[in-house]
Amino acid sequence: MAVKSPPEMNPSPAGLEEISEPRDGIGGGGVSKVFRIVALVGGFATEAICRRKGRMVWLLDEEYDREHRAVHMTERGTDLHPLKIRYHGTVDIPYDERYTEFIQPTGLMPFISLVSRGGPNMNAAALTALVDRWRPETHTFHLRAGEMAPTLQDASMILGLPIQGDPLCMNTASDGWRGQMEDLIGRAPPAPANPKERVPAGASFSWIKTNFAQCPEGANEDTRRTYARVYLWYMISKTLFPDSGGKLAHWCWLKALTVLDNRWSWGTAALAYLYRQLDEACRRTGSRTGSGGIGGCLLLLSVWSWDRISVGRPRVLNERPWPHYPNNPDREPTWAYLWDSVSEMTSDPMVMYRQYTAELDTLTAEQVEWEPYGSYYRIGAGMPDLNHKCTEEALFWRMRCPLICMWLVEHHQPHRVMRQFGLYQECPPQWQDTDKALHRLDRQRQRKITNWPVHHSGHIATFQHCLEATQTAGPLEIVPHDLAAFNNYLQWFHENTRIELVKRAYADYILDDPIEFDEVAQSQHDTYARRGRSTSIASELNFVRSEIQKTADECEIIWEQSGREEKPVGPLRHFIKNTARKMRRLANLLGCREGEIPTSSSSEEPQIPPEDDMILSQSIPPKHTSKQAPRSAYQLKPRGNAPKRYTPEDYVTRGKKVVIEEDEGPVRRSSLSRMRNDEPFSSEEEEHEEQEEQEEQQQQEPRQRTKRMAVRKQPVRTTRRGRH
Repeated sequence: MAVKSPPEMNPSPAGLEEISEPRDGIGGGGVSKVFRIVALVGGFATEAICRRKGRMVWLLDEEYDREHRAVHMTERGTDLHPLKIRYHGTVDIPYDERYTEFIQPTGLMPFISLVSRGGPNMNAAALTALVDRWRPETHTFHLRAGEMAPTLQDASMILGLPIQGDPLCMNTASDGWRGQMEDLIGRAPPAPANPKERVPAGASFSWIKTNFAQCPEGANEDTRRTYARVYLWYMISKTLFPDSGGKLAHWCWLKALTVLDNRWSWGTAALAYLYRQLDEACRRTGSRTGSGGIGGCLLLLSVWSWDRISVGRPRVLNERPWPHYPNNPDREPTWAYLWDSVSEMTSDPMVMYRQYTAELDTLTAEQVEWEPYGSYYRIGAGMPDLNHKCTEEALFWRMRCPLICMWLVEHHQPHRVMRQFGLYQECPPQWQDTDKALHRLDRQRQRKITNWPVHHSGHIATFQHCLEATQTAGPLEIVPHDLAAFNNYLQWFHENTRIELVKRAYADYILDDPIEFDEVAQSQHDTYARRGRSTSIASELNFVRSEIQKTADECEIIWEQSGREEKPVGPLRHFIKNTARKMRRLANLLGCREGEIPTSSSSEEPQIPPEDDMILSQSIPPKHTSKQAPRSAYQLKPRGNAPKRYTPEDYVTRGKKVVIEEDEGPVRRSSLSRMRNDEPFSSEEEEHEEQEEQEEQQQQEPRQRTKRMAVRKQPVRTTRRGRH
């Protein structure tokens, strides 16, 4: 596999190139022409996709954004609650070693060996905070660190699911499903007493556990095969394909296990189902009663999250020993075994949900573990006993293909998250429409459509073609990760999506005037901090970040204007003065207590003496006046030299003056003193004032300059100890 150097930045003006993009509709996979306009703006590339009909495609689509949880939080101020998770432990039905010979041909042996031990503790608050940032337009999480998403690499490494095989797509007609179930496993749930009552096609988990919990001793081969089939049905329904209800094992999953020797692409099916559940969960607002839920393989999503980001990451407890089978390497542990036993989140879910949301707001790219499995050529090296199935199909991990699961078709877009593979991230990533028409397809809404293999024939052909093309492709040229290119991508990404969900602590205009702390204390941010159980650092960081960005933009504008003007000193002084005030007010908002920088234009603000006169004696208390400080309750701290520390030598020379002889000459003021006293900075005005100062000094009697040391005055004892 050849290593290719990163492509150079193209400094040429905007160009226009024609590209082909899969445009898959409901009826199949066609190809439509699109034009990508690539423009270099401010040193980074931006892109817009212009289709023939003139429709623009953005990272935030209005149809998805209308009911997105992020919009409810940021624009509508809705106080959302954590969603319920539909994943529970699976140890209520024990694994029987007699099932192994029937499960082995399905390719699910590594996965069953993992989940039969029981799953780790899930964190609903952390998963909900992550779901809030999922975007159906790109099938990625939109974070400040960039785009991130579970891929086929994670389906292989974490779950050990096969990628090669036929796409899991079957006819889902439910007519006579009870009779078919009895023919397949010998039993079926009873029909409801009311014939008009509509019940879903499937069996509840409690019914399966009651009737197929334990395979009888001395069972023949057909009985063992039946119990193994039901065990597989139960496991994949609870872990791979749980819906938002989480109580039913649908008939279609059992139908897929009719022929156990049939090799399905379980990895692509599980990832497609997870994508669709995230597409729907990110638009569920939920309620206090928990009406909203998260489905899909949450074991895959949780381990993927724990490996990469620290938000909601549990503490790993003492691992349970894994039984090894020398004669069956397919039963070795997968990567998820590293998180086999973790601590449980026992705090208030609502409080932790707010905390996780704030932490994700501040998560940067440098705080992400991008390659937890190891570098490109050392995948899985950190786990010596890793199942060989986890890395066996690494060739297909970055395959851009449709992910098919019965009625679902979702697009796999690894080119948007190349940083997770340690490879070069293009900016912007090539656009591929996830297709709203495909997202509208649902088994419940389109009851008339049941023959999904025919309906998705185009996508099935595309998937098979992708497998063949990947297998027959020659050596791949890889481009390693490039930090400069990734920074360009982040700059483009931040400007085109929503990465902040926590409301900023203060209004944008709060720094325009001096800080009134009594009014600030009544703000929503500070009120919640006083009455709540925690403080939100993310809201303050978001506010500070926005102010710093605005100030940086203003600096660039002033700098450009100063190069064009003949006398740029005046605007520069005014800008520096205002910027200093804003930064001082910003520091005060964050807890500092410093006075504001005065100006000579206001008669109420005192003049700041030179540095030589700023040495204050600690023995002389300041005079308190009845006049109120100008728009600030805090006096200005001296900006001169710091007071001298008291030493034993000072005790000997107490009360004496130390004279330092210096050459006579005009007093030199620092540039900071001149700036704070609003003194002119132009050369002509500066020379004029220096001449006036020299004339005043010549009129006065020459004398030596002295400096008084700041000596702490000893308190006068008026009474003896113990007497009043």
